[in-house]
Amino acid sequence: MHPDIFIDDFEITENSEEIHAILGRCLIFATRFDNLCDHAARLLDIKTSCAIILPSEKFEEYVAELFAKFSTLNNNINSLPIGDSEKKVLHKARLARNELAHSLAVGMTGCLDIKIDECNFKIKVSRLISDIAAGDYVISAILSYLSKSPLINYSESNYRDRIVRWVDGVSA
Repeated sequence: MHPDIFIDDFEITENSEEIHAILGRCLIFATRFDNLCDHAARLLDIKTSCAIILPSEKFEEYVAELFAKFSTLNNNINSLPIGDSEKKVLHKARLARNELAHSLAVGMTGCLDIKIDECNFKIKVSRLISDIAAGDYVISAILSYLSKSPLINYSESNYRDRIVRWVDGVSA
């Protein structure tokens, strides 16, 4: 007899492999969004600071302080000097990212064929990823503008659709 707390069901099926692959792509994309928001917040803070006139040792202290300052996705989004509508999209993406990263995969061990409703799972994943992709589009546009890089050649809606299809394992 095995205690319930330990994993003892290691069955892998074609279906569970697909679900695990979807979860992996979800985490890759959610991590990207979080990382881009972190980079944008730090870049904007550095650009608006007087770091250029500080001596090198003071600048290094400033950078260390800056990196400690923006520790959460929420703080990073709140620090961005952008409009309320853009922040709303980013916060909706943040909430979707948090759900994906912290609760979506709870209980998804062992043979998933009998544990989850695959159709409902995919619908939920598509909704979460669509929200994250909308935020990713906004933060990517901000970073493109700041770095004077060109914007992508398709709409936010098309971008979201392409990301959702990729996460679901459908050719983009």
